[in-house]
Amino acid sequence: MARDQHISSAERLLSYSDAVFSIITTIMIVPLGGETVEEIKSTEDLLEGVKSIWFKILVYATTFVIVASTWSTHTSLFGYIEKVNESIILLNLGVLMASTFLPFSFLMFAEHPTEPLAVVLFCASIVIAGTLMAGIAWQAYSRPNLLNEDEARYGEIKSKRCRTMLMMLGKPVLALVAAGIGWIRIEAAWALLVMVLLEPLLRQVIISLYYFGKGDGDAGCKVLLPSRLLVETTGTLRTRVYSDGVYAIIATLIILDICVENVPSQEDDIAKHGDLITALKHDQHVFMSYAGTFITICMLWYLHHSIFYRIFAENPLLAFFNKLALMFAGLLPIVFKITGEFGKEVSAGDAAIAVQLNAGTVLFSSIWHLVMWIIVMKNKSKLLHRRFDDVDEDKYMNTFMIIRLCVYPTISLLLFLLCFVPTWKFDSEVINWVQISTPGVFIIIKIVRNCVQVRLPYVWR
Repeated sequence: MARDQHISSAERLLSYSDAVFSIITTIMIVPLGGETVEEIKSTEDLLEGVKSIWFKILVYATTFVIVASTWSTHTSLFGYIEKVNESIILLNLGVLMASTFLPFSFLMFAEHPTEPLAVVLFCASIVIAGTLMAGIAWQAYSRPNLLNEDEARYGEIKSKRCRTMLMMLGKPVLALVAAGIGWIRIEAAWALLVMVLLEPLLRQVIISLYYFGKGDGDAGCKVLLPSRLLVETTGTLRTRVYSDGVYAIIATLIILDICVENVPSQEDDIAKHGDLITALKHDQHVFMSYAGTFITICMLWYLHHSIFYRIFAENPLLAFFNKLALMFAGLLPIVFKITGEFGKEVSAGDAAIAVQLNAGTVLFSSIWHLVMWIIVMKNKSKLLHRRFDDVDEDKYMNTFMIIRLCVYPTISLLLFLLCFVPTWKFDSEVINWVQISTPGVFIIIKIVRNCVQVRLPYVWR
């Protein structure tokens, strides 16, 4: 009875964890932002500058994948756990602490790839986080009253505990071996770290070989079939919370640069321009870029919300494309700075390149939403809410949803291609006004949809 007093619902712990993971996922863009733009400016050529930072962008993308993978493992683990005790809470805080160290340790590894110590620091973060999650699994399965009803009721608890702990320890074991080998041969450590990224795939291969070894060929084949990416489903609550956190942080990160660099100083800016209004007008293109970028991020969240409002479950393929959408959206703060810095340099050709970078990033941030909806429509019986699954009788809902999801990819692709027209001189003002006015397109689509719904209730049936 005394132990039960220290047991609580896992809901708040998971909300806090999702918030921390969403911050870790996007925070890598902050140190890259200022350094990257300054490095590009030093080259005096935007295209050459962008080429020079490809490795830093790769570092951001890889860190995003690592942290998002850690979050996915955390989500899988707590999918079986309904309640938590103080031991699990403390172990989870340790997981979060080790995870917050991942961006620093990987950045250190990226800057000093041939230093064994840098490899060890990065591997240590993975080992500690994974080992602590294995400890959470041990705690939960040692006390079945902490598990959800289905997990506690069906099957052998000991075998489930063993299965879950092996799943948690896959990455730590590979990382531990990589850390040891790093002192002997650094190239072999790199290869093992690549295997850490591919650990979920390797795990499926090992499980398949296990079934084949037992003589169960059918089960072994099923594990490797791509169709399992569509068949297996989980709830969407944690994905929604995590995605909301990422979009919220991205939307607010862009104001940091304005606060630091664009507040007129009494000694320099006002003395130079004469008054506060003139000083602010000097940076008006930066404020316009901020408004356009903020609106774009908010509208991307709106489209994301429109999809997840209609589904109650997700499959691994949908979750993968959701992470892709979030990863490209995370680049928008850097694109915002580049557009603000180079968007007015029409004569040098940098303005058109800045517009193309902006449009291309928005394109890849939005196109995956359309892919996600196509996946939902192909698996509507498993993913779509019952109130939306009768699409054959209400086809306009699906049609207008696709139209909305095509708005940003279409506009972004059009802007990107128009920049190649030599007679059209694009600058940041064009894309800023396009981004600011794009919500009007969604308002028009909504009005047309409502008119169709009211006046032609049986259209397309």
